[in-house]
Amino acid sequence: MVQAMGIQSLIWALIATTGVVDYILFAAQGMTAVISWWYVLFVATLYGLSVVAQQRVPPAARLLGAFAQIFAFSQVGAYLSYGAMAASPFPMADTLLGRADAALSFDWLAWFTWIEAHPTLDFILAKSYSSVPLQILLLVIYFAYADAKRVDELLLAAILSVPVIVCSMVLLPAVGAWSQHGIGIVEPWRADILALRSHTLVTVAEMKGIVAFPSFHAELGILLANMARGRKWFLPVLILNLALLASVITEGAHYGVDVLGGIVVASVAVAASRLILARFPTGVVAETTGDPNAVPAAG
Repeated sequence: MVQAMGIQSLIWALIATTGVVDYILFAAQGMTAVISWWYVLFVATLYGLSVVAQQRVPPAARLLGAFAQIFAFSQVGAYLSYGAMAASPFPMADTLLGRADAALSFDWLAWFTWIEAHPTLDFILAKSYSSVPLQILLLVIYFAYADAKRVDELLLAAILSVPVIVCSMVLLPAVGAWSQHGIGIVEPWRADILALRSHTLVTVAEMKGIVAFPSFHAELGILLANMARGRKWFLPVLILNLALLASVITEGAHYGVDVLGGIVVASVAVAASRLILARFPTGVVAETTGDPNAVPAAG
């Protein structure tokens, strides 16, 4: 039972560690964060309900706990990206990332222009790009009851990948391909990045996704497709997330190398999460009862 509960303790420890790093980065940069205590209360309520449901309805407890972890890490992870961007001493890397695309024979502007010339395809990609929250909701609900190990794997992989992504962002800070290629669209996060770079954004309230290389959106596409592996409905999920990968370039202002970077980080994060999970019991029954005769859920 102690070992079974260890994986949840590990996830919360990683979230708490990220929060500590946030505090250090913000303090070092003379920055402060505006914390919504309603948000904190919401996360605490989800966690409290998961504890209450632990004995009677273990799958519901894992579902509530997973969403508490997702909301908590979304907040501390976003703060981490802001603190790291402000701390980065390196020059903007948009030109370098554009050259990397060219070195790989990827014509970003030609791709963007071609997608814009096909409204139906553009619509499909836009919907694919915005599907991440709904995918997470549906997949976490399903696997909390069908195979809780998949939920743990998703969360661990996402959390473990963030330090890699943030370190890459520090080394290669960038605004995005929309500005770099002069298509007349301004990235919604551009003002925040420039203000962080000039150290004029000292009070952080509302946050946006500001990471260019590697793409966290692309990484999530891989993680979500991986989560559905082996299920009868895997193919539709795979197709949706392949469309998501394609959409990241036009909808998210990412360079082609950002997408490749996201795929690599996701692959490494999945492998790392599986190594960690191999040290813990598998499935809802084994996790919550500690019964040595319990049959593990399929991994």
